[in-house]
Amino acid sequence: MKRTGSDGKPIEIPTGATSRQGSDGHVVAIRKGYTSREGQDGRVVAIPPGGTSRQGADGRVVAIPKGYTSRQGSDGRVAAIPPGGTSRQGADGRVVAIPKGCSSKQDANGRVKVVRPK
Repeated sequence: MKRTGSDGKPIEIPTGATSRQGSDGHVVAIRKGYTSREGQDGRVVAIPPGGTSRQGADGRVVAIPKGYTSRQGSDGRVAAIPPGGTSRQGADGRVVAIPKGCSSKQDANGRVKVVRPK
């Protein structure tokens, strides 16, 4: 089934799932067993079973799956960090999760990028 939000973007809703539209007009599919939460910015996120969520100072909500940790950057955004992973904050204030086995580099704009192993 497809559903289009007031933002005009269509989204495929998997069988057995529901959907929720945030006040920003975007529709999000919510799979069976998941919950949802809307941030101050109007965005909805799907939260996996056993997981939680965290709202950053910027008003965005991020889903934190079970076993993950989280960290907020000085820009107010939250990043979910996978088990065994680390995080790095760039000069732009954004925190980026670095999965286990990956490295990172900072670009000319101060944004950290994940570098996957070759």
